[in-house]
Amino acid sequence: MAGKGTRMAKYYEGPKQLLPVAGKPIVERILDQLPDEVDDLIFVVGGPHEAKLREYFTSGEYQGRKVTFVRQAEQLGVAHAFWQAEGMTAGRWVGILPDDVYGVNPFEKLLQHELSILAHRVPNPEAFGVLVADKEGNLVRSVEKPKEFVSDLVWTGLMVMDDRFFEAKVEPSARGEYESPDVWMKLAKDYGAKIKVVEAEQWLPVNDKPQLEEAERVLKNLST
Repeated sequence: MAGKGTRMAKYYEGPKQLLPVAGKPIVERILDQLPDEVDDLIFVVGGPHEAKLREYFTSGEYQGRKVTFVRQAEQLGVAHAFWQAEGMTAGRWVGILPDDVYGVNPFEKLLQHELSILAHRVPNPEAFGVLVADKEGNLVRSVEKPKEFVSDLVWTGLMVMDDRFFEAKVEPSARGEYESPDVWMKLAKDYGAKIKVVEAEQWLPVNDKPQLEEAERVLKNLST
């Protein structure tokens, strides 16, 4: 939760993770869907909204799970953000970018595989981390925001990883950031890791007002 949230800034002042969608903050929606296997929570914070996020979770727990904060001092990419939790996990862990909405619980299929990433097909893949899977559903290529068409399958912001993610250090991309797709490809090439690409039943990005309105419409329909 260490991003700047610039795309929603014109509609909402504050961290996008706390933006209410159909009456509940986005981050709480995904936290409420966490499987029982998740023992504790590590929140990576930083950037302009760090204080508000720390204040919101000042109790140090969420629904019985202990909350530990770790700070990303510089916003150097998503992989870099997750690396801040190195040494704090045990076994597999669930990585979440908690600023989008999943109407259908996304974790059941993810946890069926040792390592996995949640994907969805979109009409504008150039705005996301693009994925290519083989016929067995294992990741064979991943590219962050490609300028040319690679695939319409993109990462939704959820993954199941283990300690190898912290070991697989990569160089910064042309954008000057450490990208998760580069880490996944290093895991596949250098560690022989099989990363399953699981397609989400539903994914509702919330990056602007029309997407916010669409997410609220879908969630209200699900609850009726």
